[in-house]
Amino acid sequence: MIKWEIEKIDLPLIIDWKISRSSTNKKQNFIVKISEGEHKGLGEVAFNVRYGESAEKIKSDFELFTGQVPNDLHGLEQLENLIWDLDIAHSLRAGIQMAFINYLASLSGKTVNELVGVRAISTVKTSFSLPIVPIEDVESILTKLNLHRFETLKIKLGEQNPLGLVHEVAKYYKGALRLDANEAFKNSYDVLKFLEKLPLERIEFLEQPMPSKEHEEYLLLKKSSPLPIFADESITSEDVTEYYAERFHGVNIKLMKSGGYYKALKQLRDAKLLKMKTMVGCMIETSVGISAAMHLTSYADYCDLDGFLLLEKDPYQLVFEEKGKIHLSNLH
Repeated sequence: MIKWEIEKIDLPLIIDWKISRSSTNKKQNFIVKISEGEHKGLGEVAFNVRYGESAEKIKSDFELFTGQVPNDLHGLEQLENLIWDLDIAHSLRAGIQMAFINYLASLSGKTVNELVGVRAISTVKTSFSLPIVPIEDVESILTKLNLHRFETLKIKLGEQNPLGLVHEVAKYYKGALRLDANEAFKNSYDVLKFLEKLPLERIEFLEQPMPSKEHEEYLLLKKSSPLPIFADESITSEDVTEYYAERFHGVNIKLMKSGGYYKALKQLRDAKLLKMKTMVGCMIETSVGISAAMHLTSYADYCDLDGFLLLEKDPYQLVFEEKGKIHLSNLH
């Protein structure tokens, strides 16, 4: 009989994680564990309060799931139907599915990518995300964290002096830049005025500058923006439709938002059909979640999978980073 468990883990960070809406020096995630005899599987739940998720909700939703899951569950389709029939957090759906597929890989001798139906990927190039930091600390942080080893940095922006932060990073860091405002700007006019003063030749794109509710403002912004605009908070598990193509040049797809491999892969494929750019991203996660997200990256134009690099210590070491590239520790 399959045994399901969940464990909350505390993850101290190497730097205060400050974005436009929050700040913290540690992350709390959950690990879903599944076991049957010698066969085991792990999945990660990196819940996000932005989407109404909390530690309490994950616990109660997991109890709901374990109260409904049959003892003889052995099929992916059966699991998929169950987790989408239940009203549970997207991040928990992802963690449950991740654990079950890892368990099936152990049981069948197949790799995860074979079970999911994607090309095997063992290494990807990632950007590193720099949180909102005091401008006077930029040079020392770049040096202390050895961020020059990455070809690309993603800069988190807030309402207070985002222009100054971008220029200060550009002064000391010579690689490409990506900007992520996490909904910090109020309207398209403010975004365009901000973009006028940027070193645009250094910047690849701007991610989620305004709140997701600003549907009309995103229509205006896309028409006039000198930089590609990517959706992040604007998309969770929804299908990528013309709505997104009209407002954004690209989408940032994350397992924790999508609710698992199959939904995320459909989003990435649909975005490609709509001629949109694609990015595979992550929350702050251990290598359990990052190794899972790597299986999506054959459909990605950009990868932002640095979540485990923000941890003081990764408990699982399923991936490692070298010179800005992430490698699977084994082809599980």
